[in-house]
Amino acid sequence: MNHIVIDLEMNMIEKQYRDIYILSSELIEIGAVKMNDTFEVTDTYQQYVSPDFGRMDPKIIKLTGITDDKLAGAPRFSAAMDQFAAWIGEAETQFYSWSLSDIRQFQNEAKFKQYKGKIIRTMEENWNDFQEEYSRLLGIEKKIRLKQAVASADYVFTGAQHTALADAVNTAEILRLSKNPKEFERVMKPLLDLFRPEKKESTLLDMCPEFFASVSSLPKE
Repeated sequence: MNHIVIDLEMNMIEKQYRDIYILSSELIEIGAVKMNDTFEVTDTYQQYVSPDFGRMDPKIIKLTGITDDKLAGAPRFSAAMDQFAAWIGEAETQFYSWSLSDIRQFQNEAKFKQYKGKIIRTMEENWNDFQEEYSRLLGIEKKIRLKQAVASADYVFTGAQHTALADAVNTAEILRLSKNPKEFERVMKPLLDLFRPEKKESTLLDMCPEFFASVSSLPKE
């Protein structure tokens, strides 16, 4: 079985380009890490995707560093998805991302652009929200950001934040660590101790109930 960690970057769509289906953003970059059944990295993937509606939003350019020039000549959504599916291959695969926003982007954009590739259904049926899983492992309800998770695992964030491949690589590192319970416990012990319920300290009465019972039954002088 393969395990594939995915991260996406999206561009906001200007209001005048929206059709009868509401699509607020378009895919502009796919980053992915492929791991084998022992969670060792076997391959990585990076692909820019050319948007159909409008130019790059200045805020997204500032956040991601992805400009219109970088997207020039990149495949559009349907072709990009077919290429990505070819890289994924036919092996049984589990997919992971930091939150559910990426699978929702695939679903919404595929519907809007009438993409019929079977890879969407395959991902839907085998998708894992690793952000939620990570919070469960820590015993907390609050969901934390990827950068915080990397820092808590005592890693140095690899690459630039908000680039799809770098985010996928760092998520894959945390995923790999989580699949080794002993190492996860060792690395994450300070944080795990912080979130675990406080243990009530044992008193002498707790440790020696029989002795104190016998003392309390003695007659008073």
